[in-house]
Amino acid sequence: MKNEMVCKNCQTLNPFHELTCRYCKSYLRERVYNLDLWKLLEQLIESPKNGFTKIIYSEQKNFIVFIILIASFKFYLNTIFFFLTNPLTNLSSANIIRNYLIVLSSVVVIISLFSLLIKITNQISGLVTRVKDIFSILSYSLIPNIFALALFFPLELIFFGEYLFSNNPSPFIIKETVAYIMLVLELLLVVWTFFLAIMASYTLTKNVFCAIVMGILFGLLMFGSQFVLSFYLY
Repeated sequence: MKNEMVCKNCQTLNPFHELTCRYCKSYLRERVYNLDLWKLLEQLIESPKNGFTKIIYSEQKNFIVFIILIASFKFYLNTIFFFLTNPLTNLSSANIIRNYLIVLSSVVVIISLFSLLIKITNQISGLVTRVKDIFSILSYSLIPNIFALALFFPLELIFFGEYLFSNNPSPFIIKETVAYIMLVLELLLVVWTFFLAIMASYTLTKNVFCAIVMGILFGLLMFGSQFVLSFYLY
C-alpha cells in the first residue's frame, strides 16, 4: 500500500508529504511551519503515527540537532557500559571529548546512510519520499534515549556514585536489586526506541512488513555500533 494523498478537487494521487496538488495546486492538508517540541513529545507518546506525520509535514525540522547531540551523549555512556560488561577490563582515563565526537559522528553517519537507503528502497517500489523527512523521523525516534539520560542517569549516579563506571566492584554487587531495576528500565527505553523507529517507517510507507524490517535494522545498527565502538574507544 503506497502512502499517498488523493486531491479532493481533481482526484490526482500525490506524495504523502506534499502541501498542494501537483496537478491543480489545491491544498491537500494544513500547512505546518515548525514543530512545538512539547506538544510533539506528547504525540510521540500518545500517538506516534500522528507525531511522525507532523514531523513530515513540518517545513522546519527544528530540534533535530539538539536531539542528536543529547542522544549521542547517552550513546557515548552506553559504550562505557558495554566496555565494562567484560569483567577483565578496567576503565582508565578516557578522552571524553574525542570519544563523544566519534560516537556523535557514527550516529550522524548511520542516520544519513539509512535515510538514503530508505529513500532508494522507496523509489524502487514507486514511493516518492524525501531524505530530509526520513532523517527527521529517524532522529526523533531516538527521543527515548534522552529520557533515559535525563531521568535514569542522575538516579544511577545517586545510587552508585563513582562505581557506576566500575566493574571492581560492579553496581550489581553494590546494590543488586536497584541495579537490575535500572537495567530493566533502560532496556524498556531501548525497546521504545525500536518501536518508534518502526512507527516512523510505517508513517512514511504504510507498509507494515517494510516498517518492521527497517525499524529493527535501524535500531540494531544504532545500538550495535555502540557495542562495536566500545572495543576501540577505551
